[in-house]
Amino acid sequence: MDQQNERFSWHPGIVGPDQEVSALITLVQSFGDTGRVQARVRDAIFSQLPHHELGEFDIDFLLDHRDSRQPIIFDTDHFEGYERPRLVLHEVTDQLGQAFLLLDGPEPALGWESLVSSLTNLVDSIGIRLTVITDSIPVPTPHTRPAMVTRWASRPELILGSTSPFGRIQMPASFPVVLGQQLGDTNHAVIGLASHVPHYLADLDYPESSRALVEALRGATGLALPINVLAMAAKTVRAEIDAQVDKSEELKAMLRALEEQYDSRIAQRELGTTEVTIPDADDIGAEIEDYLRSIDDMDDHKDDSGPDSNPSGPRHGNDGDSDDDTSDYRPRRGGEPDE
Repeated sequence: MDQQNERFSWHPGIVGPDQEVSALITLVQSFGDTGRVQARVRDAIFSQLPHHELGEFDIDFLLDHRDSRQPIIFDTDHFEGYERPRLVLHEVTDQLGQAFLLLDGPEPALGWESLVSSLTNLVDSIGIRLTVITDSIPVPTPHTRPAMVTRWASRPELILGSTSPFGRIQMPASFPVVLGQQLGDTNHAVIGLASHVPHYLADLDYPESSRALVEALRGATGLALPINVLAMAAKTVRAEIDAQVDKSEELKAMLRALEEQYDSRIAQRELGTTEVTIPDADDIGAEIEDYLRSIDDMDDHKDDSGPDSNPSGPRHGNDGDSDDDTSDYRPRRGGEPDE
């Protein structure tokens, strides 16, 4: 494996991952990391799982530093605290010993096409079989309901059973979704996960959406990723938000409206994933003919009927089994509704 791949350089002494890896997770923050979702996920992974850096991209060719200025501290008579932004590739080992790659850093402002080319070459040379693009988006949704995650993929079979609350929408592109589309265009397997954040909490730390994103990552990759710390943080933040809402009748009214909308969407989604066979005109006509024929037969033979006969009871076939026995009936469903 080459020591340098266009804008990417392996760290000294490293020529690739230590273990076999099949998944790449991107935590490249676009749109300002709504709800600090990706930052929370990154902190949970790095604080609880073994990891080390493999290499990084040359950020000077990817960022416009004037538009994404890093903070710096002036202390009395000197400056300190400046940290150089980095786009780093990590190797991480999950709780079951499975290795995967994680790309972490700010969204590049420049050189998108060359960066896509570099990452595609890395995916091919390392043998990555699945790339997962993560994101978080503000949505009119209540904090009193579980956070949803919208899924998308390069091939429909990668997210069977998933339903999206959105239709066809044109929006400004971000680098992560451009990477996902172009990887998909070259026949790579890609899954996208966008965690929903209540729009009124978009600028705050909202760990419930981070928990939902990790849960979706676990389902998409089969990796054992830490989630308990995020669930605990989500409960704490939920209690703090509830305390604030209780003090305002206006917030209570807004929350009730959002809850009604959320519950309505869930109900519609469940109905949409239940397959129901609707009879056509021929089927209805045949049923009517059978019914009329059965009435004629009853009229012709009612004198022969014994006192115990039950002409209105269920019809039986030749094998004696009731035609209207529905004890074994189960409605056919699609996949479980995804959030």
